[in-house]
Amino acid sequence: MDRYDQIGYFVFSLDTELATGYYDKDEARARTFSPDGSRERWAIKCLLDILEEFNLTATWAVVGHLFYKECEKCDICPILDWRGKYKSFEEVYLTNNPLWYAGDIIETILSRIGTHEIGFHGYTHALFGESIMSKEKAQVEINEWLRVAGRYGIVPRTVIFPRDLAGHLDLFEKAGFINYRSEAHYPLIIRNRYFGKYVKIMDHILSISTPPVYSLDQVEQNGLVNFRESQHLFAFNRKVELLLDSHNLHNLRLRRIVKGIKKAAREKKIFHLWAHPWEFRTEKDFLKLRYIFNYVVEGVKAGSMQSIGMAELAKFIREKSDTYKQKV
Repeated sequence: MDRYDQIGYFVFSLDTELATGYYDKDEARARTFSPDGSRERWAIKCLLDILEEFNLTATWAVVGHLFYKECEKCDICPILDWRGKYKSFEEVYLTNNPLWYAGDIIETILSRIGTHEIGFHGYTHALFGESIMSKEKAQVEINEWLRVAGRYGIVPRTVIFPRDLAGHLDLFEKAGFINYRSEAHYPLIIRNRYFGKYVKIMDHILSISTPPVYSLDQVEQNGLVNFRESQHLFAFNRKVELLLDSHNLHNLRLRRIVKGIKKAAREKKIFHLWAHPWEFRTEKDFLKLRYIFNYVVEGVKAGSMQSIGMAELAKFIREKSDTYKQKV
């Protein structure tokens, strides 16, 4: 076996989008974010500090519009499509609103990037479903992201689709991308519209199930390597979570995630955790991450696990596939 078949892998991806992730949800956006983006910047700095402390890697998937420091009235401006449709247009166009412009965040990540990577998360966070977005618009999103990211010398290889709605994979392959993230296949009982959320809460608290882990042979390749998620860190009822936090039970629901990490290390598979940086809102949220990272580092020290970026792991898998084809 190749050397990368002999250990498990921990992948940590961060959908870095600030207010653009809620460009079409005006009320939710107002509830979710700090007025000046200061809390979100604090969270990103804390994440970088913790990753550095544990010597772990992250894939930062960034919305292209955040690369700007202010509105530049670009010749091609998909934001103009929001005029009269979303209140967000007034927050973005001809402003330097820190919830929509984050050149300083990009510079901070790049200054501390180490083995991290920066990937594509849409230019405007528009959805890439092929029944929703035309091929022409998808090409604009890709081209404009590459143009503005190129100012920072970024050559991306990873795609994390806004809201995980994949589409137009052929365009990404032509643009040089080699992998993307997709959703896990959730059990039918969890997807039940009436009681699924209650089953999910009990499952996470009692650690009944184990999040899915994936072998390198199970990873799909459709031109691009498809990394499925194992767990969204904050895919849990926030009210229940805050209740647990208030009783210092903040690590209780994380036992299920730890089971998945240990299983990936034991079975030489991939565990893929993801979150939005803005979801880290309290000190206990960071304590949860530290709790998880301790188990990852335990595996790293034992030689049974490696922390790795999506693009690097995709490169390994593609090399393995090419080698296999040559042997056949």
